[in-house]
Amino acid sequence: MSWVLVFVSLLSLFVVSCQCLYSNDTIIDTGHRKLNQVCDGNAAKNDGYRRYFNGMDNIYKHGSVDGTCYPVHKQCGWPSSKHTSGHNLPVYVLSVGLEGAGHHLWTKLLEQPVFDCIWTNARHYARDIGDGVPRLTADKLKEGFKEQLKLRVDGGKPVCKSIFDSEDSFPTGAIRKSGRIFMRPDIINLQELDGVMFNIKYLIIIRNTTDTALSALRRNFFSDIDTELRTVEHTLTYVEAAMRGVPCNKVFIAHYEHVLADPIAFYEPLVSFLELGEYNKKALKERLEHSGKLPTRKAHKMTQYKECQNILDEQQCYNKVSQLIEEFFTKRAFMWPTFSGNGFMYENKQK
Repeated sequence: MSWVLVFVSLLSLFVVSCQCLYSNDTIIDTGHRKLNQVCDGNAAKNDGYRRYFNGMDNIYKHGSVDGTCYPVHKQCGWPSSKHTSGHNLPVYVLSVGLEGAGHHLWTKLLEQPVFDCIWTNARHYARDIGDGVPRLTADKLKEGFKEQLKLRVDGGKPVCKSIFDSEDSFPTGAIRKSGRIFMRPDIINLQELDGVMFNIKYLIIIRNTTDTALSALRRNFFSDIDTELRTVEHTLTYVEAAMRGVPCNKVFIAHYEHVLADPIAFYEPLVSFLELGEYNKKALKERLEHSGKLPTRKAHKMTQYKECQNILDEQQCYNKVSQLIEEFFTKRAFMWPTFSGNGFMYENKQK
């Protein structure tokens, strides 16, 4: 009988280590992603979610979503956190995206009265170190947040019941110096405050990666293209790895092109993810209830970069830089599968 006990022990170890979800007596391999609670249901069949998932399927149809939260969302949606520790704490949502990914769009969608407080720049950084780097520990980050909350109280305003940290880009574009590659929120430290200081959630905002890089270059956030590409490579690799420690019900994936093309598709998924009350839901719906349109690409001036040193035609220069960036990111997309989808592949089959 001893061999039976050994087999059972090994089987139990395998089930624990693979972090699988059980749903309708089926084991779902989530690529080591997880929820706070057991999933029961099939979210892809939810009428309110179907339009969002249809668009997402098209966006990722040429890439792999293995190891991301997307398969978990299709199976489980965004279960409420009301039965988990810290659910009575203020909701804090961090917008996680590259500089140029569409932070301002989401600020407009989620500002009051959807969210109680909008933090366009929270106190994530140690400002006394060079260009500013993330605070080194969760305790130091907590101190920074307490400073931010105190400013509101000292100003005679009510305590924040919900917070949208909306424009702390990865990395931030607020200070344009060589060291700013590290000036971005520390997801590991932030996650340690979940259930302690806030009920923390992450809104992953994604725009076609080539367009995002071109947007930063157009605004001269970098003096050369090489540094921009290496910064994006470093940043996306960090974010993809750090988010693997976050339960998937705390994560929402939103593509810039998708929300512009079909805004109402996001209504019910966002309501579930953000756990909005009736008043907040109504405000969000009013902002999403309009006809959408897929954005179009336009050539930006890139002749300031050395790659176009002998090219006078702006369109020709733009095409050359775009191709360079596209090839660079395509070869490396396997390192950041969550960000590998192409928003321009979205197709609205509802219309």
